[in-house]
Amino acid sequence: MLQIQRNIPLKNYTSFKIGGLADFFCEIYTKEDLGDCFHYVKNKKLPFFYLGNGSNLLVNDLGFRGIVLKLCNKKVAWQKNCSTAEVGILLSELINSACARGWGGLEWAYGIPATLGGAIRNNAGAFGSAMSDSVVAVEIFDIAKEKFFTLPNKKCKFSYHKSIFHQKPGWIIWQAILDWRKTNRETVHNKINSRLKERVDKQPLEYPSAGSFFRNPSIKNLKKAKKKLIIENFIKKELSKAKRGENLKELAVKIKIRIDSSNSLPAGYFIERAGLKGKRIGGAEISKKHANFIVNTGKAKAEDIIILASIVKQKVRQKFGVQLREEVEYVGF
Repeated sequence: MLQIQRNIPLKNYTSFKIGGLADFFCEIYTKEDLGDCFHYVKNKKLPFFYLGNGSNLLVNDLGFRGIVLKLCNKKVAWQKNCSTAEVGILLSELINSACARGWGGLEWAYGIPATLGGAIRNNAGAFGSAMSDSVVAVEIFDIAKEKFFTLPNKKCKFSYHKSIFHQKPGWIIWQAILDWRKTNRETVHNKINSRLKERVDKQPLEYPSAGSFFRNPSIKNLKKAKKKLIIENFIKKELSKAKRGENLKELAVKIKIRIDSSNSLPAGYFIERAGLKGKRIGGAEISKKHANFIVNTGKAKAEDIIILASIVKQKVRQKFGVQLREEVEYVGF
């Protein structure tokens, strides 16, 4: 039976460990739960948002005046070369389950603290791969029509950390069909360990955060001379991290090709060059380990995060003429 809870602290449900009380809170396990919940929402005329693992959110210190739907649906059905997975499952759980069956394809995502639903909605990506590479189709609940329907990959309008679901807040992803490839279990396991080690080495996982705070900004519209200088400095920095024995000329060409194809550079590069690593407001800090992480050092408030983010955007814009935009979503503001 559907249970509606009152005055639930949202800081317990976000990776930032920040956020006030939700007026109403409901855990969703089945399609029936979802239908019943939205019947309740419509009758009460409540604002709502739905929550996965809370790893890409900043919630207001004053909480949320409405109902929060926590998606807890986690069933997975395995077929010959694909799976149908409900979106409440954590990516790490899904990848481990695939690995145990000798299937690969999402190893790059291991360590991303997101549910399948959040990863699809935001088209999570890393190491040159993205969720859109594996999604065959998704099943959606249309709130307005109160019915489920299926949307194929092409109609999801996947792009850099975006999808059609940002434009359609009334569509809730319920489950997805994912494509997998048969591979050696040991190979998958080794890739998982490699990706996880890289995250541990490069990211400040010892502090609560929302992962990468800003999207990688476009440099497309910068003046030619300024753009050229920024790219040259970035390539020099990347070459300084090259492993012994690597061909620096070949590496420089690869980096330049990657920049030209995306017309963007990592947000962390601009933040670091602006001298903001370690900058602190209250309990919020620009990580000294990775400049695109704003971390909660212990008692940060949402207000601290927002002020610090505003300072970062201003400084980067002044120094480079580049506009940073948040990847993190604000809730309750």
